[in-house]
Amino acid sequence: MSNLFVVSDIHGHYKQFEELLTYWNQEDVLVILGDLIDRGPQSLQVIEKVIELKQSYGDNVVFVKGNHEDMLLNFLNNPMEMQEHYYKNGGKETMQNLLVLLPAYIMEQPYILQANEIKEHYKSQLAFLKLAPVYKIIGNVLFTHAGFNSEFATLEETTERDFIWIRKHYEITNKTPYINVFGHTPLTYIHESNDVWLSDDKCYIAIDGGCYMSGQLNAVLLNKQGELLEIYKVQS
Repeated sequence: MSNLFVVSDIHGHYKQFEELLTYWNQEDVLVILGDLIDRGPQSLQVIEKVIELKQSYGDNVVFVKGNHEDMLLNFLNNPMEMQEHYYKNGGKETMQNLLVLLPAYIMEQPYILQANEIKEHYKSQLAFLKLAPVYKIIGNVLFTHAGFNSEFATLEETTERDFIWIRKHYEITNKTPYINVFGHTPLTYIHESNDVWLSDDKCYIAIDGGCYMSGQLNAVLLNKQGELLEIYKVQS
């Protein structure tokens, strides 16, 4: 039976992602918990690498949408209103990364025209982000970018926004039958370390090493019962 190799919050750090993938046994399912983009230097390369992996390995690669993918899509659809919020949260680096491959004159255009050019030029990449699910269940494991509404024992009460934006859900006892693996909240805010955190009851596993701040990108290997088998990390 294949295991589950999980990584999150790459944030454009392509080299660390490539290094982390050297630990992935390709018979195992690769699960990526969102935030491929923003803040780091190579967001486009990370997106295209994940698409390439998905094309090569099919169902053995799972991508769950993060809040930064959501912010990018919202910005491109409404650049005048969303530009300040997106750029403040690391979108400026992604825009520079996307625009550098377009004709130079586009760099001088207003945000709204740049957004239209990007939507036209990167249709397949943006469609991949847009169509990604906001959670995935494999075996006994619930994979989310941010978490879920842990006040309830079922997932029906959790909104799409909660799956990609919620904070501190792990402070409430997990009433679902699933072990929740999530990113989104840098680990230093959970236990003052960049290393993977496992809750005392083993029902939550947090893996966001805060790569864009600390340079540490984490991955975990689980079985489908949600038991933690191995922990991996790379530094910039």
